[in-house]
Amino acid sequence: MTMEHAGGDVVAQLSGAAAAEDRGTMPGRSRQRKLWSCAEKRALVDLASAAGLSVTEVAQAFGVAPSQLYAWRKQMAGGELDADQAMATFARIDA
Repeated sequence: MTMEHAGGDVVAQLSGAAAAEDRGTMPGRSRQRKLWSCAEKRALVDLASAAGLSVTEVAQAFGVAPSQLYAWRKQMAGGELDADQAMATFARIDA
C-alpha cells in the first residue's frame, strides 16, 4: 500500500494542515519545528499502524522521526494522547 492510498482523507488533511499552519512552529530556530496536536499525533500513529505501511514510510512522508512515532504510540497506549483530556484548570482562591 502506498501513502496515496492509505487513509486518503487523513493524509490530505494532515499534509495540508502541516504546510498551512504556522502557529505550530517555534520561532528563532534555523529549522522550524512543528507542534503536533493530539488529534494529529493519533492520526499519524493510526496511519503507521495501517496494514501495508511502515512507520518509516509515514515518518518520512510527514517529516517526523520514526522514533517520535514510536514514542507517540507508547503515549497512546498509556492514555496520554487522549483528545478528550481535560485542560488544566485553575481554582479561584479567596484570601
